[in-house]
Amino acid sequence: METAEIINHLYTHYCLNDDTPEQFVSSHWKYYQERVKVQIEGGNVESLVGAAFGDLQNKSIVKQVFSWLTIGSYLLGVPSKKEIVKLIKPSIDLTKKMGLAFSYDCFRQICSLVFIRQYLEEKKRLNVILIGDGYGFLASLIKQIYPDSVILLIDLGKILLFQAYYCGKAHPDAAHYLVTKELEQNDYDFIYCPSENLEMVNTLSFDLAISIASMQEMNIETTEFYFSYLRQHLVSENSFYCCNREKKTMPGGEVSEFFQYPWTERDIHLVDNYCPWHRYFLSMSKAQNGPKLLDFRIPFINYFDGPHRHRLSNLYTERGTVREQAR
Repeated sequence: METAEIINHLYTHYCLNDDTPEQFVSSHWKYYQERVKVQIEGGNVESLVGAAFGDLQNKSIVKQVFSWLTIGSYLLGVPSKKEIVKLIKPSIDLTKKMGLAFSYDCFRQICSLVFIRQYLEEKKRLNVILIGDGYGFLASLIKQIYPDSVILLIDLGKILLFQAYYCGKAHPDAAHYLVTKELEQNDYDFIYCPSENLEMVNTLSFDLAISIASMQEMNIETTEFYFSYLRQHLVSENSFYCCNREKKTMPGGEVSEFFQYPWTERDIHLVDNYCPWHRYFLSMSKAQNGPKLLDFRIPFINYFDGPHRHRLSNLYTERGTVREQAR
């Protein structure tokens, strides 16, 4: 499938008319999807304006300066510094190819990938599920590091359009596919799947699943739907990296809680603590939360609206877990 064909399909079904079933759209996304703007004329993308899924489109000098100051401050104490630094230059080149800005958001995803790779067996090929990848930077980076990998991107159709567009720019010669019916072939590089079509992907098993700042914006029904799919389609020796807000209340009153996700006692958590590269950011604007000195708010330093947990797990599946299979 040509990415232009994928983009036009997503535009027709999720921008001109939104075919997403109601149960997949939390009040968070009901609010923010109205602020996501897509303009296509004559089959060509004229304008894409994202909202609430990253800052990679913001190329202002001020934004870039504060982004780099944030990155520099984290590099003073972040673990695996050398491996992270090695990925920064190729990641900058990648964002230029995609037509995006390299930002603190990219840095966080680099840190996450370096962290995950410490727990992966040495493999040249990975089957990966990305749940909510924003502009598709992480998918594109994984593909660059693991060129033989198959990457399934799952998102709301309107946001998925951004991933198809930017992953297409990063990897124009790759095989791209949009799930609109039962997936029959397994030889694609990028598979784009609107949330409601996920059960059409039944012919693949996956080594790795990743959710970074995405499940925190879902209602519990959607989170349960994704966990159920993972337990059916991850291999027994799997890795699931979940980095999300500990607790978040959405505009409609729904509450997403990390520890209320449908984990089971059979899941094996290799790492389970607060995310060390997702604690604060530097900006000209002043967020609601931030450090104080003698009751005065310190400028430029902002905390996120709540702490972020990150958990790397061997998720219990229909095949069991590695530990159970070893018995």
